[in-house]
Amino acid sequence: MLKTMSCYVVLVVTICWIAGVRALREGFDEAHITKCELDALRLGSGLADTFTSLTDSRDWNERMSQNFILKHLGFAPWNDNGVKGTGKSLSGSDTEKLRKTHGWKGKDTKHSPYAVLEGKWVYMFGDSTLRQVWASYAAAFQGNTFERNAKEWTRQYCNKQANRVTHDTVRYYEEEGWEGPCGKNEVTCYVSGYGPEGLLTFDWKHFPYEDYDDYLFGNNGIFNANPKVKQDNPDAGRKPDILTLQTGLHTCFHAYPNKHDTRLKPGYFNETMYKAHVKGLDKLFKTTREAVNRRADDGDGKPPTMVVVVTSGSVVLSPDADKCVLRFNHEAVKLAHKYGFAVLHRGEIERRLLYNDVLVATDMHLPMPAQTIVATSMLNLFTCLSSDPEKLGIEPFAIHIEGGSNIQPNLYSAPSR
Repeated sequence: MLKTMSCYVVLVVTICWIAGVRALREGFDEAHITKCELDALRLGSGLADTFTSLTDSRDWNERMSQNFILKHLGFAPWNDNGVKGTGKSLSGSDTEKLRKTHGWKGKDTKHSPYAVLEGKWVYMFGDSTLRQVWASYAAAFQGNTFERNAKEWTRQYCNKQANRVTHDTVRYYEEEGWEGPCGKNEVTCYVSGYGPEGLLTFDWKHFPYEDYDDYLFGNNGIFNANPKVKQDNPDAGRKPDILTLQTGLHTCFHAYPNKHDTRLKPGYFNETMYKAHVKGLDKLFKTTREAVNRRADDGDGKPPTMVVVVTSGSVVLSPDADKCVLRFNHEAVKLAHKYGFAVLHRGEIERRLLYNDVLVATDMHLPMPAQTIVATSMLNLFTCLSSDPEKLGIEPFAIHIEGGSNIQPNLYSAPSR
């Protein structure tokens, strides 16, 4: 099983990497990005396969209480109690000891697997499935109920996105080619992060490139040309330390008939929308690269913003839409590498979770432990990319588990010359 899984994840990353590596700009450490992408995929796939692999009728709690998951799954303080509250893993190990030994409990941030997040502004720009991951990152400060109810919280407490065409009513937006209630998600959210200076932002994204992107990545957005000018937002001129980008899910959702778009007939596919959005994806990454470069060396003493592109998850919208997501993810990987960004292969990790039908898919949003597995894999990728590649060895996530003591300035996201 493990041998087969290893071959699978190596093949996925190898194919994706070959497709995009030749386009990487000179000066980026290709081997470093490759190693980190592969390692994050291995970790996420390992957690997913461990959860789904039991052949007997184990329930959710017992599956979560396996040693490998207890050792390597972050953002899951609710998983400390073990099987049926006994404090024991499925194989009889002490759960609290396992969690403490591997740094998930009993250590301050700087000496835990979360070390890479200390004092960082993490900006997550994407759809509602990325909001799930943001909620896992923020749960340490907002509580487990926040993690479960982030959608309602964001709609009630977050700021409406400014400087954009808003979609306040459910109607057909002819100029954009879609219909539905998605506009109510157009919010920007800020919560406290890790350490006194830590900040966690979620900014909702619908399609690959919209008018809002002109503002966000322009001279007055998060990479504003004059960082000393205090803005209304909590960033106050800071540039994000880490930026994650996820898009494409809504492209496929609206390109096929769905419950919100009554105009589309069964069997229809909006190929024009799809192709336009692939071009928009290229524009998004190009615009992001230019914005990162603009603020790469602005005298704040910080390294350039780390950018990670997250592929869309393997959601069960419909067989056709899911194929569309896979197709769009392939384009996203190629374009991410073209502009020198690393990729978190979320789609492949979630495919492993759905492989044995243990995890019941719920429309776009997979239930636990999907979001915490993705969140942990993302954390692993951040840590790996921020570490000295010469010290990583062949098992880079070992450093992640030990607490990130070898974290170095972000090596892969230097400005192009």
